[in-house]
Amino acid sequence: MCNQTARQLKGAFQTGNSPLDRGPIARVTAALSIFAVGGGNTSGESYSCRESFGKGSMPHSTSYARLTPSRARLVLAAIVAAAVLAVAVTVSPLASSNLRAGVKGKNDVALYQAEVERIQRGQGYYEAAAAELAPRGYPTRSVFNWRMPLPMWLLGKLPVAWFGKLLLGGLSLLLAVMALQALGREQHGGPNDSCKEPSSASGLGICTVAMTLLLLNGPLMLTVLDDLYVVPVLWAGVFLGLSVSAFGLNRPYLGVGLGIAAVFFRELALPYCLLGAAIAWWRGRRGELLAWLLGLTTWCIFFALHCWHVSGLIGPEARAHQHGWIQFGGAGFVISTVQMNAYLLVLPQWVTALYLVAALVGFAGWNTPLGVRMGLSACLFLAAFAAVGQSFNQYWGSLIAPLLCFGAARFPASITEICRAAAKGRAWNLPSELRAGTD
Repeated sequence: MCNQTARQLKGAFQTGNSPLDRGPIARVTAALSIFAVGGGNTSGESYSCRESFGKGSMPHSTSYARLTPSRARLVLAAIVAAAVLAVAVTVSPLASSNLRAGVKGKNDVALYQAEVERIQRGQGYYEAAAAELAPRGYPTRSVFNWRMPLPMWLLGKLPVAWFGKLLLGGLSLLLAVMALQALGREQHGGPNDSCKEPSSASGLGICTVAMTLLLLNGPLMLTVLDDLYVVPVLWAGVFLGLSVSAFGLNRPYLGVGLGIAAVFFRELALPYCLLGAAIAWWRGRRGELLAWLLGLTTWCIFFALHCWHVSGLIGPEARAHQHGWIQFGGAGFVISTVQMNAYLLVLPQWVTALYLVAALVGFAGWNTPLGVRMGLSACLFLAAFAAVGQSFNQYWGSLIAPLLCFGAARFPASITEICRAAAKGRAWNLPSELRAGTD
């Protein structure tokens, strides 16, 4: 499976100019995102401990346990409808995918490897990028066609380039460990992301933790397959996952630092950093907010210098993409980004559609501070992908692939509680002579 997955993922980095499928299904994705962020929250205080574990209430595995029977049945019907629609997208003209069985022509992995080799021979990053981009047929007119220098420079300065694979693999292992610790902290009712009261996740049990680690192996496997370690977005995705896990361990400044590291490796992680700053402001954490602002200011200076270097390399003959990044690919493109997982890459895309729905359902019932941060982060990117990205940008999904595992792992507990809530009160619909027999 590893070799097949590597071939599939290399295909995902293959450049193309085919138009994206558009469709009204994007509105379904947006609705699911809103539902996932606000599921079970009727007080408007989605970040408070009180919302996760109300005063005088009994702990529940998920917030779905508080649903009334009628609302639970509506939620169950909505989940089924969303699953059917998502699967239908994957077998319709709205489907989007850039995966290919083999690697033909130009692809990003080969480009990054060539840049690293030039840096190892003593060239600077911008000199190496300029020498490789245009001859390989890549557009160079936009500054966003040029990757930021840190990932390639770091790999080029290592004694041996594949040391980068060991480094990224080590970070992936660290992510698994920190995720286990963060979830264990919730399981045992410890403080989580400044929440000093018992967490509502304490009833989930070891099965959810084990399933999270099993699913997490999917996206993290990509970091050590073949030569994929040269892809900056994989580094950014691991740093982003580490950042969220650090917040789950109540280490906010470590979380800020890891989040800033993600955006230094790939500017696509910027929405996560802005969200983190917004959460810090909302919760009144001045020190954390200041850390975000300092980190983002540093990155802005770094990015401005990057733009200045690139502007001197863009000639009048530079070619631009035939289509812009604003494509409104909708649910088709969103589902394709979710497929950036070693397990999902070797399965039909309709499985990915069900996986996405399961992850959103899991996030919707996870109203602890850690769950809210993960759910908001994942849904923010999913909503962005519904509007931004061309078909060959499918690999952007690597940014949130680790986060989706946490939501999907909570689906069994979530759907169980929805069904239990939906079944409540059914005895009251029976005739009075039968009702007594059910008591």
